Amino acid sequence: MSMNKTISPPVPDDVLISVRGLKKHFTVKGGNRGRELRTLKAVDDVSFDIRKGETFGLVGESGSGKSTVARLILRAYNLTEGRVLFRQKDESIIDISDLGDKEMRPVRREMQMIFQDPYSSLNPRMTLLDLIGEPMVVHGYSKAEIADRVAELLSCVGLRPEYAMRYPHAFSGGQRQRIGIARALALSPAFIAADEAVSALDVSVAAQNINLLQDLQEQFHLTYLFITHDLGMVEHISDRIAVMYLGQIVEMGETDRLFARPRHPYTEALLKAVPQPDPRQRSTEKRGVLKGEVPDASDPPSGCPFHPRCAYASDRCAAEKPLLRDVDGLQVRCHHAETLTLDGVGA
Repeated sequence: MSMNKTISPPVPDDVLISVRGLKKHFTVKGGNRGRELRTLKAVDDVSFDIRKGETFGLVGESGSGKSTVARLILRAYNLTEGRVLFRQKDESIIDISDLGDKEMRPVRREMQMIFQDPYSSLNPRMTLLDLIGEPMVVHGYSKAEIADRVAELLSCVGLRPEYAMRYPHAFSGGQRQRIGIARALALSPAFIAADEAVSALDVSVAAQNINLLQDLQEQFHLTYLFITHDLGMVEHISDRIAVMYLGQIVEMGETDRLFARPRHPYTEALLKAVPQPDPRQRSTEKRGVLKGEVPDASDPPSGCPFHPRCAYASDRCAAEKPLLRDVDGLQVRCHHAETLTLDGVGA
């Protein structure tokens, strides 16, 4: 284990997880009838801190690398490069970047995940007692302890304790996601990564589960990484937001500031995609609306990866990669961030 004083630069006292220079590259086949090997940079030099007790939103289209970031933090994937530093309950800082399975086991008690699909993430042949209690079995809890804890957790997520002997098929999608939340809470973690945790649900059910997550955060002093493609949803739960595009963070900052005045064209495009219920607030302007698809991460565009889809791109954007830098309280990766006037929410 690495203590806080040995880590350079040190981890601030209010930070639970510090991600530094995170990279994940995969070797894929492509070109020349699938015989050519290419490097797919799923995550390419990502850094951020998640503060204790906050919800940190990670936003982007499919293929942006946000789910890979979560799996790297939880060590479901091995890192190609970079560091993940985690503050334990005794306040010591541990570098989990290259820990083996045996060394990671005690850390996994404090780091859990809620998966996207409430149907495929639950084994249909297991009762709720077995599903929610499975992590506790791995960590040596007794049958009596598991039964009591499962009953407690079912109540916490708004389900009846007597449901413990039922199977997943007896529940709706929203209820199944609550079962997944209960399972994530089983070992009393400090950190939970919610990967598109409400995207498969109806809007009203999704809103109910968002409210539940917020209530549980306050009750159990949880820290969340909330991953989604929906900026409208992340606005209501996140304290800070990082916007990802093609494996990199392109904008990051406090939620209110980012929504009021984004500095990256990609963020503006995502904000324009958020449905506005009031017709008077709907923009008829086509500027900033996204066109095309996310490029192939194994063959990215030159310069700024976003420039082929950007309405504001210049010759410099096609030739030179922008660096992430401070612009009016936001971290932005855009050559023209200081000069562009972009639309925020309600603009």
